[in-house]
Amino acid sequence: MNTLVVYSSLTGNTKMVCEKVYEIIEGEKSIVSISDIKELDIDSFNRFIIGFWVDKGTADKRTREFIKKLSKKEIAFIGTLGAEPESDHGKKVFERVTELCNKNNNLLGGFLCRGKIDPKLVEKMGKFPLKLVHPLTPERLERIEGAKSHPNEKDFENAQNYFKSLFAR
Repeated sequence: MNTLVVYSSLTGNTKMVCEKVYEIIEGEKSIVSISDIKELDIDSFNRFIIGFWVDKGTADKRTREFIKKLSKKEIAFIGTLGAEPESDHGKKVFERVTELCNKNNNLLGGFLCRGKIDPKLVEKMGKFPLKLVHPLTPERLERIEGAKSHPNEKDFENAQNYFKSLFAR
């Protein structure tokens, strides 16, 4: 099995989780930022792990575009988001990315991990009118604060264990 780990990372969260998963992959493997994907022959890979940061409730734009270019590949995904993966938001993200990955490929599975939120985005949120999607309510500020310590060693361990189990099937 020849595996390519491709990641898009805004704050470094996704890159860190993908690097930890890369460590446990057996066989031929490569890891690359989505910014450098043009330098590789993606047809030479038959399994992909695609890492993304969550933007507007789904994978970021560059990741979505990359997934749409793949066809008849085995793929799995790693997503990082500021919310808890088990939250309603996390579940919706998982559903949306699952649907996207399943269109033309064989989705093996997906893993979501909490990660710190880009401070520039938090600053923008503070300037939104109160009735928009992400007002800085006390609850949201608490979630943002809680996300600052992620991904952490437990998150890395969970990601590695998930992919060990996934590839053992």
